[in-house]
Amino acid sequence: MKKQSCVLKIVTGLLFLLSCASVFAADPAKKPDWNNRYTNSAYSFHVDSTHQLNFRYADKKRGFKPYIAPTVLIATGTALHFSDIKYNFHDWVQENHSYSGKADDYLRYAPLVAVYSLNAFGVKGKNNFGNRSALFLKGFLLNDLIVYNLKSWTGVDRPNGGEHSFPSGHTSVAFNLAHFMHKEYGELSPWYSIGAYSCATAVGVMRIAKGAHWLSDVVAGAGIGMLSSELVYLTHLYKWDKAHIKNLDIFPFQVGKQKGLVFVYTF
Repeated sequence: MKKQSCVLKIVTGLLFLLSCASVFAADPAKKPDWNNRYTNSAYSFHVDSTHQLNFRYADKKRGFKPYIAPTVLIATGTALHFSDIKYNFHDWVQENHSYSGKADDYLRYAPLVAVYSLNAFGVKGKNNFGNRSALFLKGFLLNDLIVYNLKSWTGVDRPNGGEHSFPSGHTSVAFNLAHFMHKEYGELSPWYSIGAYSCATAVGVMRIAKGAHWLSDVVAGAGIGMLSSELVYLTHLYKWDKAHIKNLDIFPFQVGKQKGLVFVYTF
């Protein structure tokens, strides 16, 4: 019964992820016309937040191609979870390549540091500082939301006896940031992507070697991290630049004892 419940939870999570991919990878030519404006004699307005969607990447023409690798990784990780392979692999790693350091706690952020360091030294990526930072933050938060909920739903025990093993949070963050670097600098040189993904893979290997995760946790976590970043790049509006920020006003307000700030964006 417990195993069946775990299966149901994992399948539910995967269906959620794949449904998101299906929605956002739809043919752009079939999207509704958001340019319709609603008017009367007193005012006029339009749905600016949606009609100015800016799909500036070539991935919009590739259909489901950007989602193949993340989907395969998530499916493989799920399959390994119900296989004895993960136990055999864990035993082999512990006998031959056990690890007890803390490098994985820091190495997962290496691609993020590399992106901003390259930009600081004049190697420009795909986006300006504002959009790049917004993409990073949204991808990081989406990844954390998915991983946190899956850990709670599945309730898988770690090899070292801890809780919340599936999927690996460290690995998902590492691959989320590696994919972020790939999107920003991959077209400039494939070596940036190779370095980022190699770094993320090292984090996953160390998580297994420390006995903190099963092989299945790491493989699924890698897919979730990549998928989170891909979805964010697909849906980003690219308004975090100087021209758009000038249209943002911030006003303090006070109503009785209540104080706060009002953000007003002029379209």
